[in-house]
Amino acid sequence: MMVSSAIPPIVGGNATIRDPKTPCPSSATHDAPQAKRCLPHWIIAAVRVLVVGAGVIGSVYAGRLLEAGHTVTLCARGERLDALREHGLILAEEVTHRRTQHEVAVVSTPEPGVAYDLVLVAVRRDQMMGTVPMLASVDANVMFFGNAAGLTAQLANAAGRRTLLGFPGVGGITDGVTVRFVQIRQQKTMVADTDHRETARVKALAAMFRTARFPTQFSADAEGWLIAHAALVVPLAMALLRVDVQPRRLAADRALLTTVVRATREAFRALQAAGNSEIPRNLLALYLLMPEWFGVRYWRTMMNGRAGELCFAGHTRAAPEEMTSLARVLRSAIDRSGRRAPDLESLLQPGPV
Repeated sequence: MMVSSAIPPIVGGNATIRDPKTPCPSSATHDAPQAKRCLPHWIIAAVRVLVVGAGVIGSVYAGRLLEAGHTVTLCARGERLDALREHGLILAEEVTHRRTQHEVAVVSTPEPGVAYDLVLVAVRRDQMMGTVPMLASVDANVMFFGNAAGLTAQLANAAGRRTLLGFPGVGGITDGVTVRFVQIRQQKTMVADTDHRETARVKALAAMFRTARFPTQFSADAEGWLIAHAALVVPLAMALLRVDVQPRRLAADRALLTTVVRATREAFRALQAAGNSEIPRNLLALYLLMPEWFGVRYWRTMMNGRAGELCFAGHTRAAPEEMTSLARVLRSAIDRSGRRAPDLESLLQPGPV
């Protein structure tokens, strides 16, 4: 049974429906044999999505949503805008070696009068608030798609009831005009509503992401989930900055990796003491159940592999100020818990650990 709209609107906008017997349009060309992907018969056929930000995250999600049959427009600027217009959207998946090239609608600012069901804001945290005025005239739900820890209330107040929060499940780097990425098996795409309930629009969004082959998870406390994620990535980023953002150098430094594991363990325990229940179970097992040596070995393997560069080093190198901003938010959360985190503090201080 097909539903009559895509994402239940807060301020308007319904997605169009395609008959499931109609062939799925495709704008992609592949190095591997092409397999057209249509949406399941039980969901809307096309969600109209405006993706603001054409970096790694925005590009990957735009490409996958296009492949799934959704209508996608990318909002980009500068050299990236020019590259998309000249070459299209080029994605290279590192694990499968699958390369795709999409023709995609590209704009520098949202065009007046164009209807969307969802705006996916995939920009760095320091740029999120700056997108709100640009989106004031866009009549659609708005999902801020990144680590907005410490900003969630401010964003909800600025964007109003249409605000949604999310976090991606991919990592990667921009290599010329190509986005190289990996899908993070251990990290599902997080979706959340600002009223903490699994609302109809959140369920519809999760279904939309799943049509694009992104497993999803709902969070009843997006702020808590995002701070927990900061507790994972901040120690790794701070350690990478000490070794010139070279993941293999970090893998070779057992003492520094041990400090990283201890720092996240301290942070998780502090967050738990403060009532945070959003730490993913796989991370609780890695840091609080398994012995320390296991965590060190795990991260040594990760830093020696492609994930070290694509999931951690690439972003740390491109946006060290974002890591510093997240570190401040994490430190404040730990201070409020009343717990100490000496290993985390040592990583946040300049100089050797």
